[in-house]
Amino acid sequence: MSDAADKLLIVGCNPKNQELLAAFIARLGYASVRADTLTELAQILDNEEPLRFALVDISGFNQEIWYLCARLHARDIPLLVISPRQSAAVRKLGYEHGAQTVMEKPLAMRELADAIHGFIQADQ
Repeated sequence: MSDAADKLLIVGCNPKNQELLAAFIARLGYASVRADTLTELAQILDNEEPLRFALVDISGFNQEIWYLCARLHARDIPLLVISPRQSAAVRKLGYEHGAQTVMEKPLAMRELADAIHGFIQADQ
């Protein structure tokens, strides 16, 4: 994939996890852009950067993450939320703010790869 619109957005505040996700996505054959802070995510949204899909790890962020998830959803960017734990409340918040899927840590990489491929194929 080479089109800018084919970029996947990776949102998270843990740099090591961000690096691992970016490398994983690259191995799947997709380009990515990272937002390591809420400010960076807001700037990406303000600049209307073309994005195909967003992986949002909510760990360590405050409630503003949900507002920014809703902004992603408003731009019709499919959204997968990664939660630090299994929680009905987090799952509900995720879906209320535009997530199509909520996955809990630890992530099963095969399941994550299947979800990413599914979102990309559904968008084509």
